[in-house]
Amino acid sequence: MAKEYLDSVSEEMSQERNAEAQSTFATSTLVADVEKATPAKVTSAETQHKSIYGMVIDTSCSNTGCGAVFEGKLQLLNKAMLDLGMGKYQWFLFLMTGVGWFLDSFWITSFTIINPSASNEALFFLSGDKSTYLPVSLFVGLTTGATAWPWMSDTLGRKWIFTSTVVLMGMGGLVGAGMPSFTGLCVVGCVVGIAIGGNQSVDGMILLEMLPASHQFLLAAQGAFWGLGQVVAYAMGWAFIAEYTCGTGPDSVSTEQVLGGNSKRAGSSSGNDSSSSCHYVSNKGWRYVWWTFGCITLFLYLCRFLFPLRETPRHLLSRRRDAEATQIVRDIAAYNKRQTWLTEASFARIDSTTDTSGESARRRPRIHALLSSLGPAGLPALVALWSMTGLTFPLHKTYLSNYLSTTHGVTPLTATTVTRAHLFSYSLYTSICAIPGPLIAALLIETKLLGRKRTGALITILTGLVMLLATLSRSDGAALAFTCVLSFLQYAGLSILTTYTLEILPSPVRGCGMAAMGSVWGLFGLVAKIIEVYAGSTGTGGAPVWFCGAVWIALGGAWFLGPGESGGRAAA
Repeated sequence: MAKEYLDSVSEEMSQERNAEAQSTFATSTLVADVEKATPAKVTSAETQHKSIYGMVIDTSCSNTGCGAVFEGKLQLLNKAMLDLGMGKYQWFLFLMTGVGWFLDSFWITSFTIINPSASNEALFFLSGDKSTYLPVSLFVGLTTGATAWPWMSDTLGRKWIFTSTVVLMGMGGLVGAGMPSFTGLCVVGCVVGIAIGGNQSVDGMILLEMLPASHQFLLAAQGAFWGLGQVVAYAMGWAFIAEYTCGTGPDSVSTEQVLGGNSKRAGSSSGNDSSSSCHYVSNKGWRYVWWTFGCITLFLYLCRFLFPLRETPRHLLSRRRDAEATQIVRDIAAYNKRQTWLTEASFARIDSTTDTSGESARRRPRIHALLSSLGPAGLPALVALWSMTGLTFPLHKTYLSNYLSTTHGVTPLTATTVTRAHLFSYSLYTSICAIPGPLIAALLIETKLLGRKRTGALITILTGLVMLLATLSRSDGAALAFTCVLSFLQYAGLSILTTYTLEILPSPVRGCGMAAMGSVWGLFGLVAKIIEVYAGSTGTGGAPVWFCGAVWIALGGAWFLGPGESGGRAAA
């Protein structure tokens, strides 16, 4: 029995090597045939392409766990996209998917903006502090959306998911702004979270699968839209909350004061107004915020029809829709006023010259292809990085504030302890610092010395060190400085992690892989919010802060357990 098993395994490996060799031969001979039959004005398929720092781009797609035929076709598609180059279509797509990431950050920030005043209004009808319910409902939605939408995108396509999530965000904001009850607001908040959770991953997939391999670093640069979304959200929210909100802090006023004509917020006579005196009629600021954000979202969605968004050719190829994938590439070439040598016959040649007799018997579910592409150590390493991203940043923020307040007398930044002007200006500073992080990260990951993995490891270790050093703050200014640096590193690291994860996942299971990473990110973020609800206000020690810093320093090594460096290689 053992001998028979070894013989079958040996035969299976031999068939797989033979299929891969035939796929490589088919690709090379086909390119030669295409060059002979194509006019001189069409770019040669054998042209060497380089990254912005001069590295030659590798278009091979081996070890994707998806079969030799798909790998051969994908290598051919990568060459065609490189020859086509970065054109007007891809730059417009970069802007459009960047707007998607802008809206994700925009809406997540909106929950932070409206929560104090919305939960304070709820006290007019309900007893007890409800301020923690809205963030928890958001993370329930984020976890659900980050799991469901990317998973469905492998079957339904990227384009449909992008359209659905953006519409759901805008409609959710408009409906939530008119909710008469806080419970209803939390339900709508969960729905908005579902839309946000899926939009981020799918937008990244759309951009990556349309870019030539020489410009894949733009996926990391797109992370700057996260910080931009926060800046715009805080700037707009500040105006509404400052003018149309009562009863949420030292500069609060009651409903009676507003109705009596005393609308001046700053320097109000009392910070002890009864929360139950804050009623809908004098607390419309948070509703104006969501109404405005909902209208902006739907306007940006309508602007998307000015651009001919198409399904990605890599996804179509993974679904064996070769003719449609070819047509998409030709449409992109026409939009960019260029030509491509790619034809449907290009893919047909690979089908006819590659032995697939052994593949049908070995066809397995998406999970098998995912495990094959990431390797035995790659999947746990990525899960650790994504889960700690969701857990540690909310925990560190909460417990650091408590620790500095108790140990060093630094005023905690909440809606009930500082004025709105102080709170919003602080938030704007940290949001602005989030913008350059992904831009600098995008340049570093393209260098041959660092690449994706070394840059990611470096940012991860620096993040842990800054988390630990932040405990040395002795003043509001020092705390702000550390928070700004941490904001820079957080979004630089997240942009690298997102780029690397998307690049190493093959197209047929890219959505499945992002669903797995998104689920652990959202689940651990939800755990952080629950801890904050039940222990955040009482925990004053520095142990959670030191735990977060130590975890990130240790996770620097997790980057080297991944399946390989994706820099200088075309994404599968």
